[in-house]
Amino acid sequence: MPSQPKKDASYSVDRLLPYVFLCTIGPSVVAASNLFVVKYVMCRYYWTSRGADSIPDPGDERCANRDVQALAGSVLAALATLDGIFSFLSSPYVQSLSDRYGRRPLLIIGPLIATISTGSILLAYYINNSTIAWILLILTGIFVSASTKAVFLPSLCVADVATDDARTRFYSRMEAVALLGPGTAYIISALVSRYVPNIAVPYFIALGAQIGASLWSFFFIAETRKFPSNNDNSSDDEEEEEEGRGVVAEITENLEAPVKPLKLIWPHRHKGKLHWELFVVALSLFMTTSGTVFIATASLLFLSDKFNFNPENNAWMLAFLTFSRFAYLIVLFPFILKFGRAGYNRYLLWKEKKKQADGERQPLVRRDTSAKQEDANYFDVILAFFSVIVDAVALGFVSLSLSYQQVLAAFAIMAFGAGDNPTFKAVFVSYAPPEHSSEALAALDMVFSAAKLASPPLLGSLYAAFVEVGKPQFLFLTAGGLCAMGALLISPLIFAKRKFKPTE
Repeated sequence: MPSQPKKDASYSVDRLLPYVFLCTIGPSVVAASNLFVVKYVMCRYYWTSRGADSIPDPGDERCANRDVQALAGSVLAALATLDGIFSFLSSPYVQSLSDRYGRRPLLIIGPLIATISTGSILLAYYINNSTIAWILLILTGIFVSASTKAVFLPSLCVADVATDDARTRFYSRMEAVALLGPGTAYIISALVSRYVPNIAVPYFIALGAQIGASLWSFFFIAETRKFPSNNDNSSDDEEEEEEGRGVVAEITENLEAPVKPLKLIWPHRHKGKLHWELFVVALSLFMTTSGTVFIATASLLFLSDKFNFNPENNAWMLAFLTFSRFAYLIVLFPFILKFGRAGYNRYLLWKEKKKQADGERQPLVRRDTSAKQEDANYFDVILAFFSVIVDAVALGFVSLSLSYQQVLAAFAIMAFGAGDNPTFKAVFVSYAPPEHSSEALAALDMVFSAAKLASPPLLGSLYAAFVEVGKPQFLFLTAGGLCAMGALLISPLIFAKRKFKPTE
């Protein structure tokens, strides 16, 4: 079904929102069920490998064995590691393929690939053969990253169609929907676990959402990538020679794909100037994500250990975390962008008039009260800085909480830092050369995946150590410290007087 790129950026982005919602439903609605499935599969494997006379049922007390629980924990950690590795490595390939063939084909294929992960872990639950079950679990770990890559692709579409001043608004809208999906999924998961005693139901919901996302993109999402015109008048011999060289170039390009986006963010000199901004933003994102990505899991462990939260309470807690951030991004964040940029622009106008009143010679340039693109980019830097500061302060409050009500209040404050992800994306693209916007987003996604891979083992080990000394709340203080370091790293950009996009 061929389609042409839409000129209306808002129209294109609005068509992407249902797609993002459906893609985020899948992995979230089965999150709690995955824990149960892996524990049972490992229980079955453990007792079968020891020659047990009968295969344990899902509710068998033998599945409460400490060795079984330890094995399940190791497998879950291995699956998370596989997800992180493949998510990190696949980002540049997804970006490269979408640059070459367009965004739309990958938008269609991505959710269908994610169904391999969803279906594999469900089959592992029902198939008693241990070898096949292990293969299915490995497939689950490998292809689960397809869900995150499917959500990554719409960010490339936004970079294709959005101007600098609208980009942050579009990314915040997309981030809000990306939170609405998991929040809805957590509520569905809690209700299903209470009223429908069938482990397969969440997986069927996830499969339906993933197939629905693919169908939505096929019928309703237009191509946003603009391809250059190709007028090839070469002879047949030249075409064959070019094709022969193209094979070698393609192999080299594929081998260099994981490194190419990272080269973009590494500090380098261009036309005599040192460009370090992308590196600073990437490092800030790594520290901030390392501090926040494990918080949902850590909060469940903390509330269960200290305040005896049960699984259903944990599901509602996750819903609260996501919906509070969703509400901020939908209700307050657009007003902060609109009036904050206008206020900053008025401040610059007042500053220019003050300099003129003090006798300094200034060009008489009329400024209106709407933010110019470069001013909008600069305001995004300020907004990203304060969003990360809010995260750090809120996590510090969690560490001081004496009741679960105070923990909830601290997480409500943390919702006001939900603008960090969309502003990081917007700032990152604004500092990248226009022709490398998609590579910049791929590099940013790789940094996010690296932090997602490094944070759970680091903070998980620290949490275990803090629990042993009776101070589990110190984990949130550590996470807040990582966010504070992220804010410190991005702060030089507030004072740097430099153009955002290189100009010829």
